[in-house]
Amino acid sequence: MSTDELLDRDELLTQDERDALMEVVSKKSLTSSAVTGEFHEGVASYDLSGCDYAINSLLPVLETIHERFAHRLRIGLFELLRRELTVTAGPIEKRSHTDLSTSLNVPCSVNVIGMTPLKGPALLIFDQELVFMIVDTFFGGTGRLYKASNVRDFTATESRFIQRLLDLSFQCLQEAWEPFVSLACTRINSEHKPQFITAINPGEWLAVGSVHVSRDATSGTLHLALPYSTLEPIRKTLLDHPHTESVNPDPQLADRLLDGLKESPVDAHCFLAGFELALSELLALKVGDIISVNIPATATLRIEDVPIYSGAYGVAEGWRALKIEQALRLPGGWSGDSTLSPTFAPFEAKA
Repeated sequence: MSTDELLDRDELLTQDERDALMEVVSKKSLTSSAVTGEFHEGVASYDLSGCDYAINSLLPVLETIHERFAHRLRIGLFELLRRELTVTAGPIEKRSHTDLSTSLNVPCSVNVIGMTPLKGPALLIFDQELVFMIVDTFFGGTGRLYKASNVRDFTATESRFIQRLLDLSFQCLQEAWEPFVSLACTRINSEHKPQFITAINPGEWLAVGSVHVSRDATSGTLHLALPYSTLEPIRKTLLDHPHTESVNPDPQLADRLLDGLKESPVDAHCFLAGFELALSELLALKVGDIISVNIPATATLRIEDVPIYSGAYGVAEGWRALKIEQALRLPGGWSGDSTLSPTFAPFEAKA
């Protein structure tokens, strides 16, 4: 039954009262509609298939790999150019493909690469400043940037150096990723204009790591862009893997460290006996007073205040000496050779 029918049946209300009641009902309806409209306008759409959270969780381990890559690239560039360059790893940034493409200057070497067993392509980009600086430095120049009057493609010489940079980058990438996954990098395609690259989904987020290479007043940048779809298959491996270098012990280094430890000086003290005095007794002592001390049959040899051996204390070859008779067990679980035969350990300073 409608509101008008209810009001018609109620003879106790006058016409003015009915009009006032209808006015109140109309205002409440308008207020409810306005609130509902504001609620719908304030709702933000959420894409359940989005991967923002996933990329953010991988940023720390990707930065670790990126630092390893930059370190190995610095060594590789020195071996290639025989000139020390400053190589700095920038932070890993979450960027869209469109944003990355529009930020690059033309020409630049945009290389679509495969990183088996990772799925899908990635981008390895050398900007023109980096290519010009590498070529000029290799031929003994100052590393200055050559500015052409118009946009041009890379020359044959510059293209050969781009290939050498690719080979060097592939080697450094494989070494940097070795603790996590064994990579085999290959070049799929190359372009000099970023807008011609269609292998990457324009709407997909990329984890972009930049490496800045500089010499004197000239600098260039290398970009490595990894789509999240490429990292998804190994996401659990990246998160679970300990972020440490693989253990590769060097026997020669271990021997040198052991020899150095054997030559390290340590403090050795032989503890014979001790006693306790109250502060009042200590203050009452005078010159000539005698303190009785019970010297036990065995003494303890302490190295850096750690008890190591015990034995009889006496004189050997004119030196105060300790006859080692027993090896003491340490708190850490180490113990000396229990079959050690009694020997004399003379001190270098007389007691």
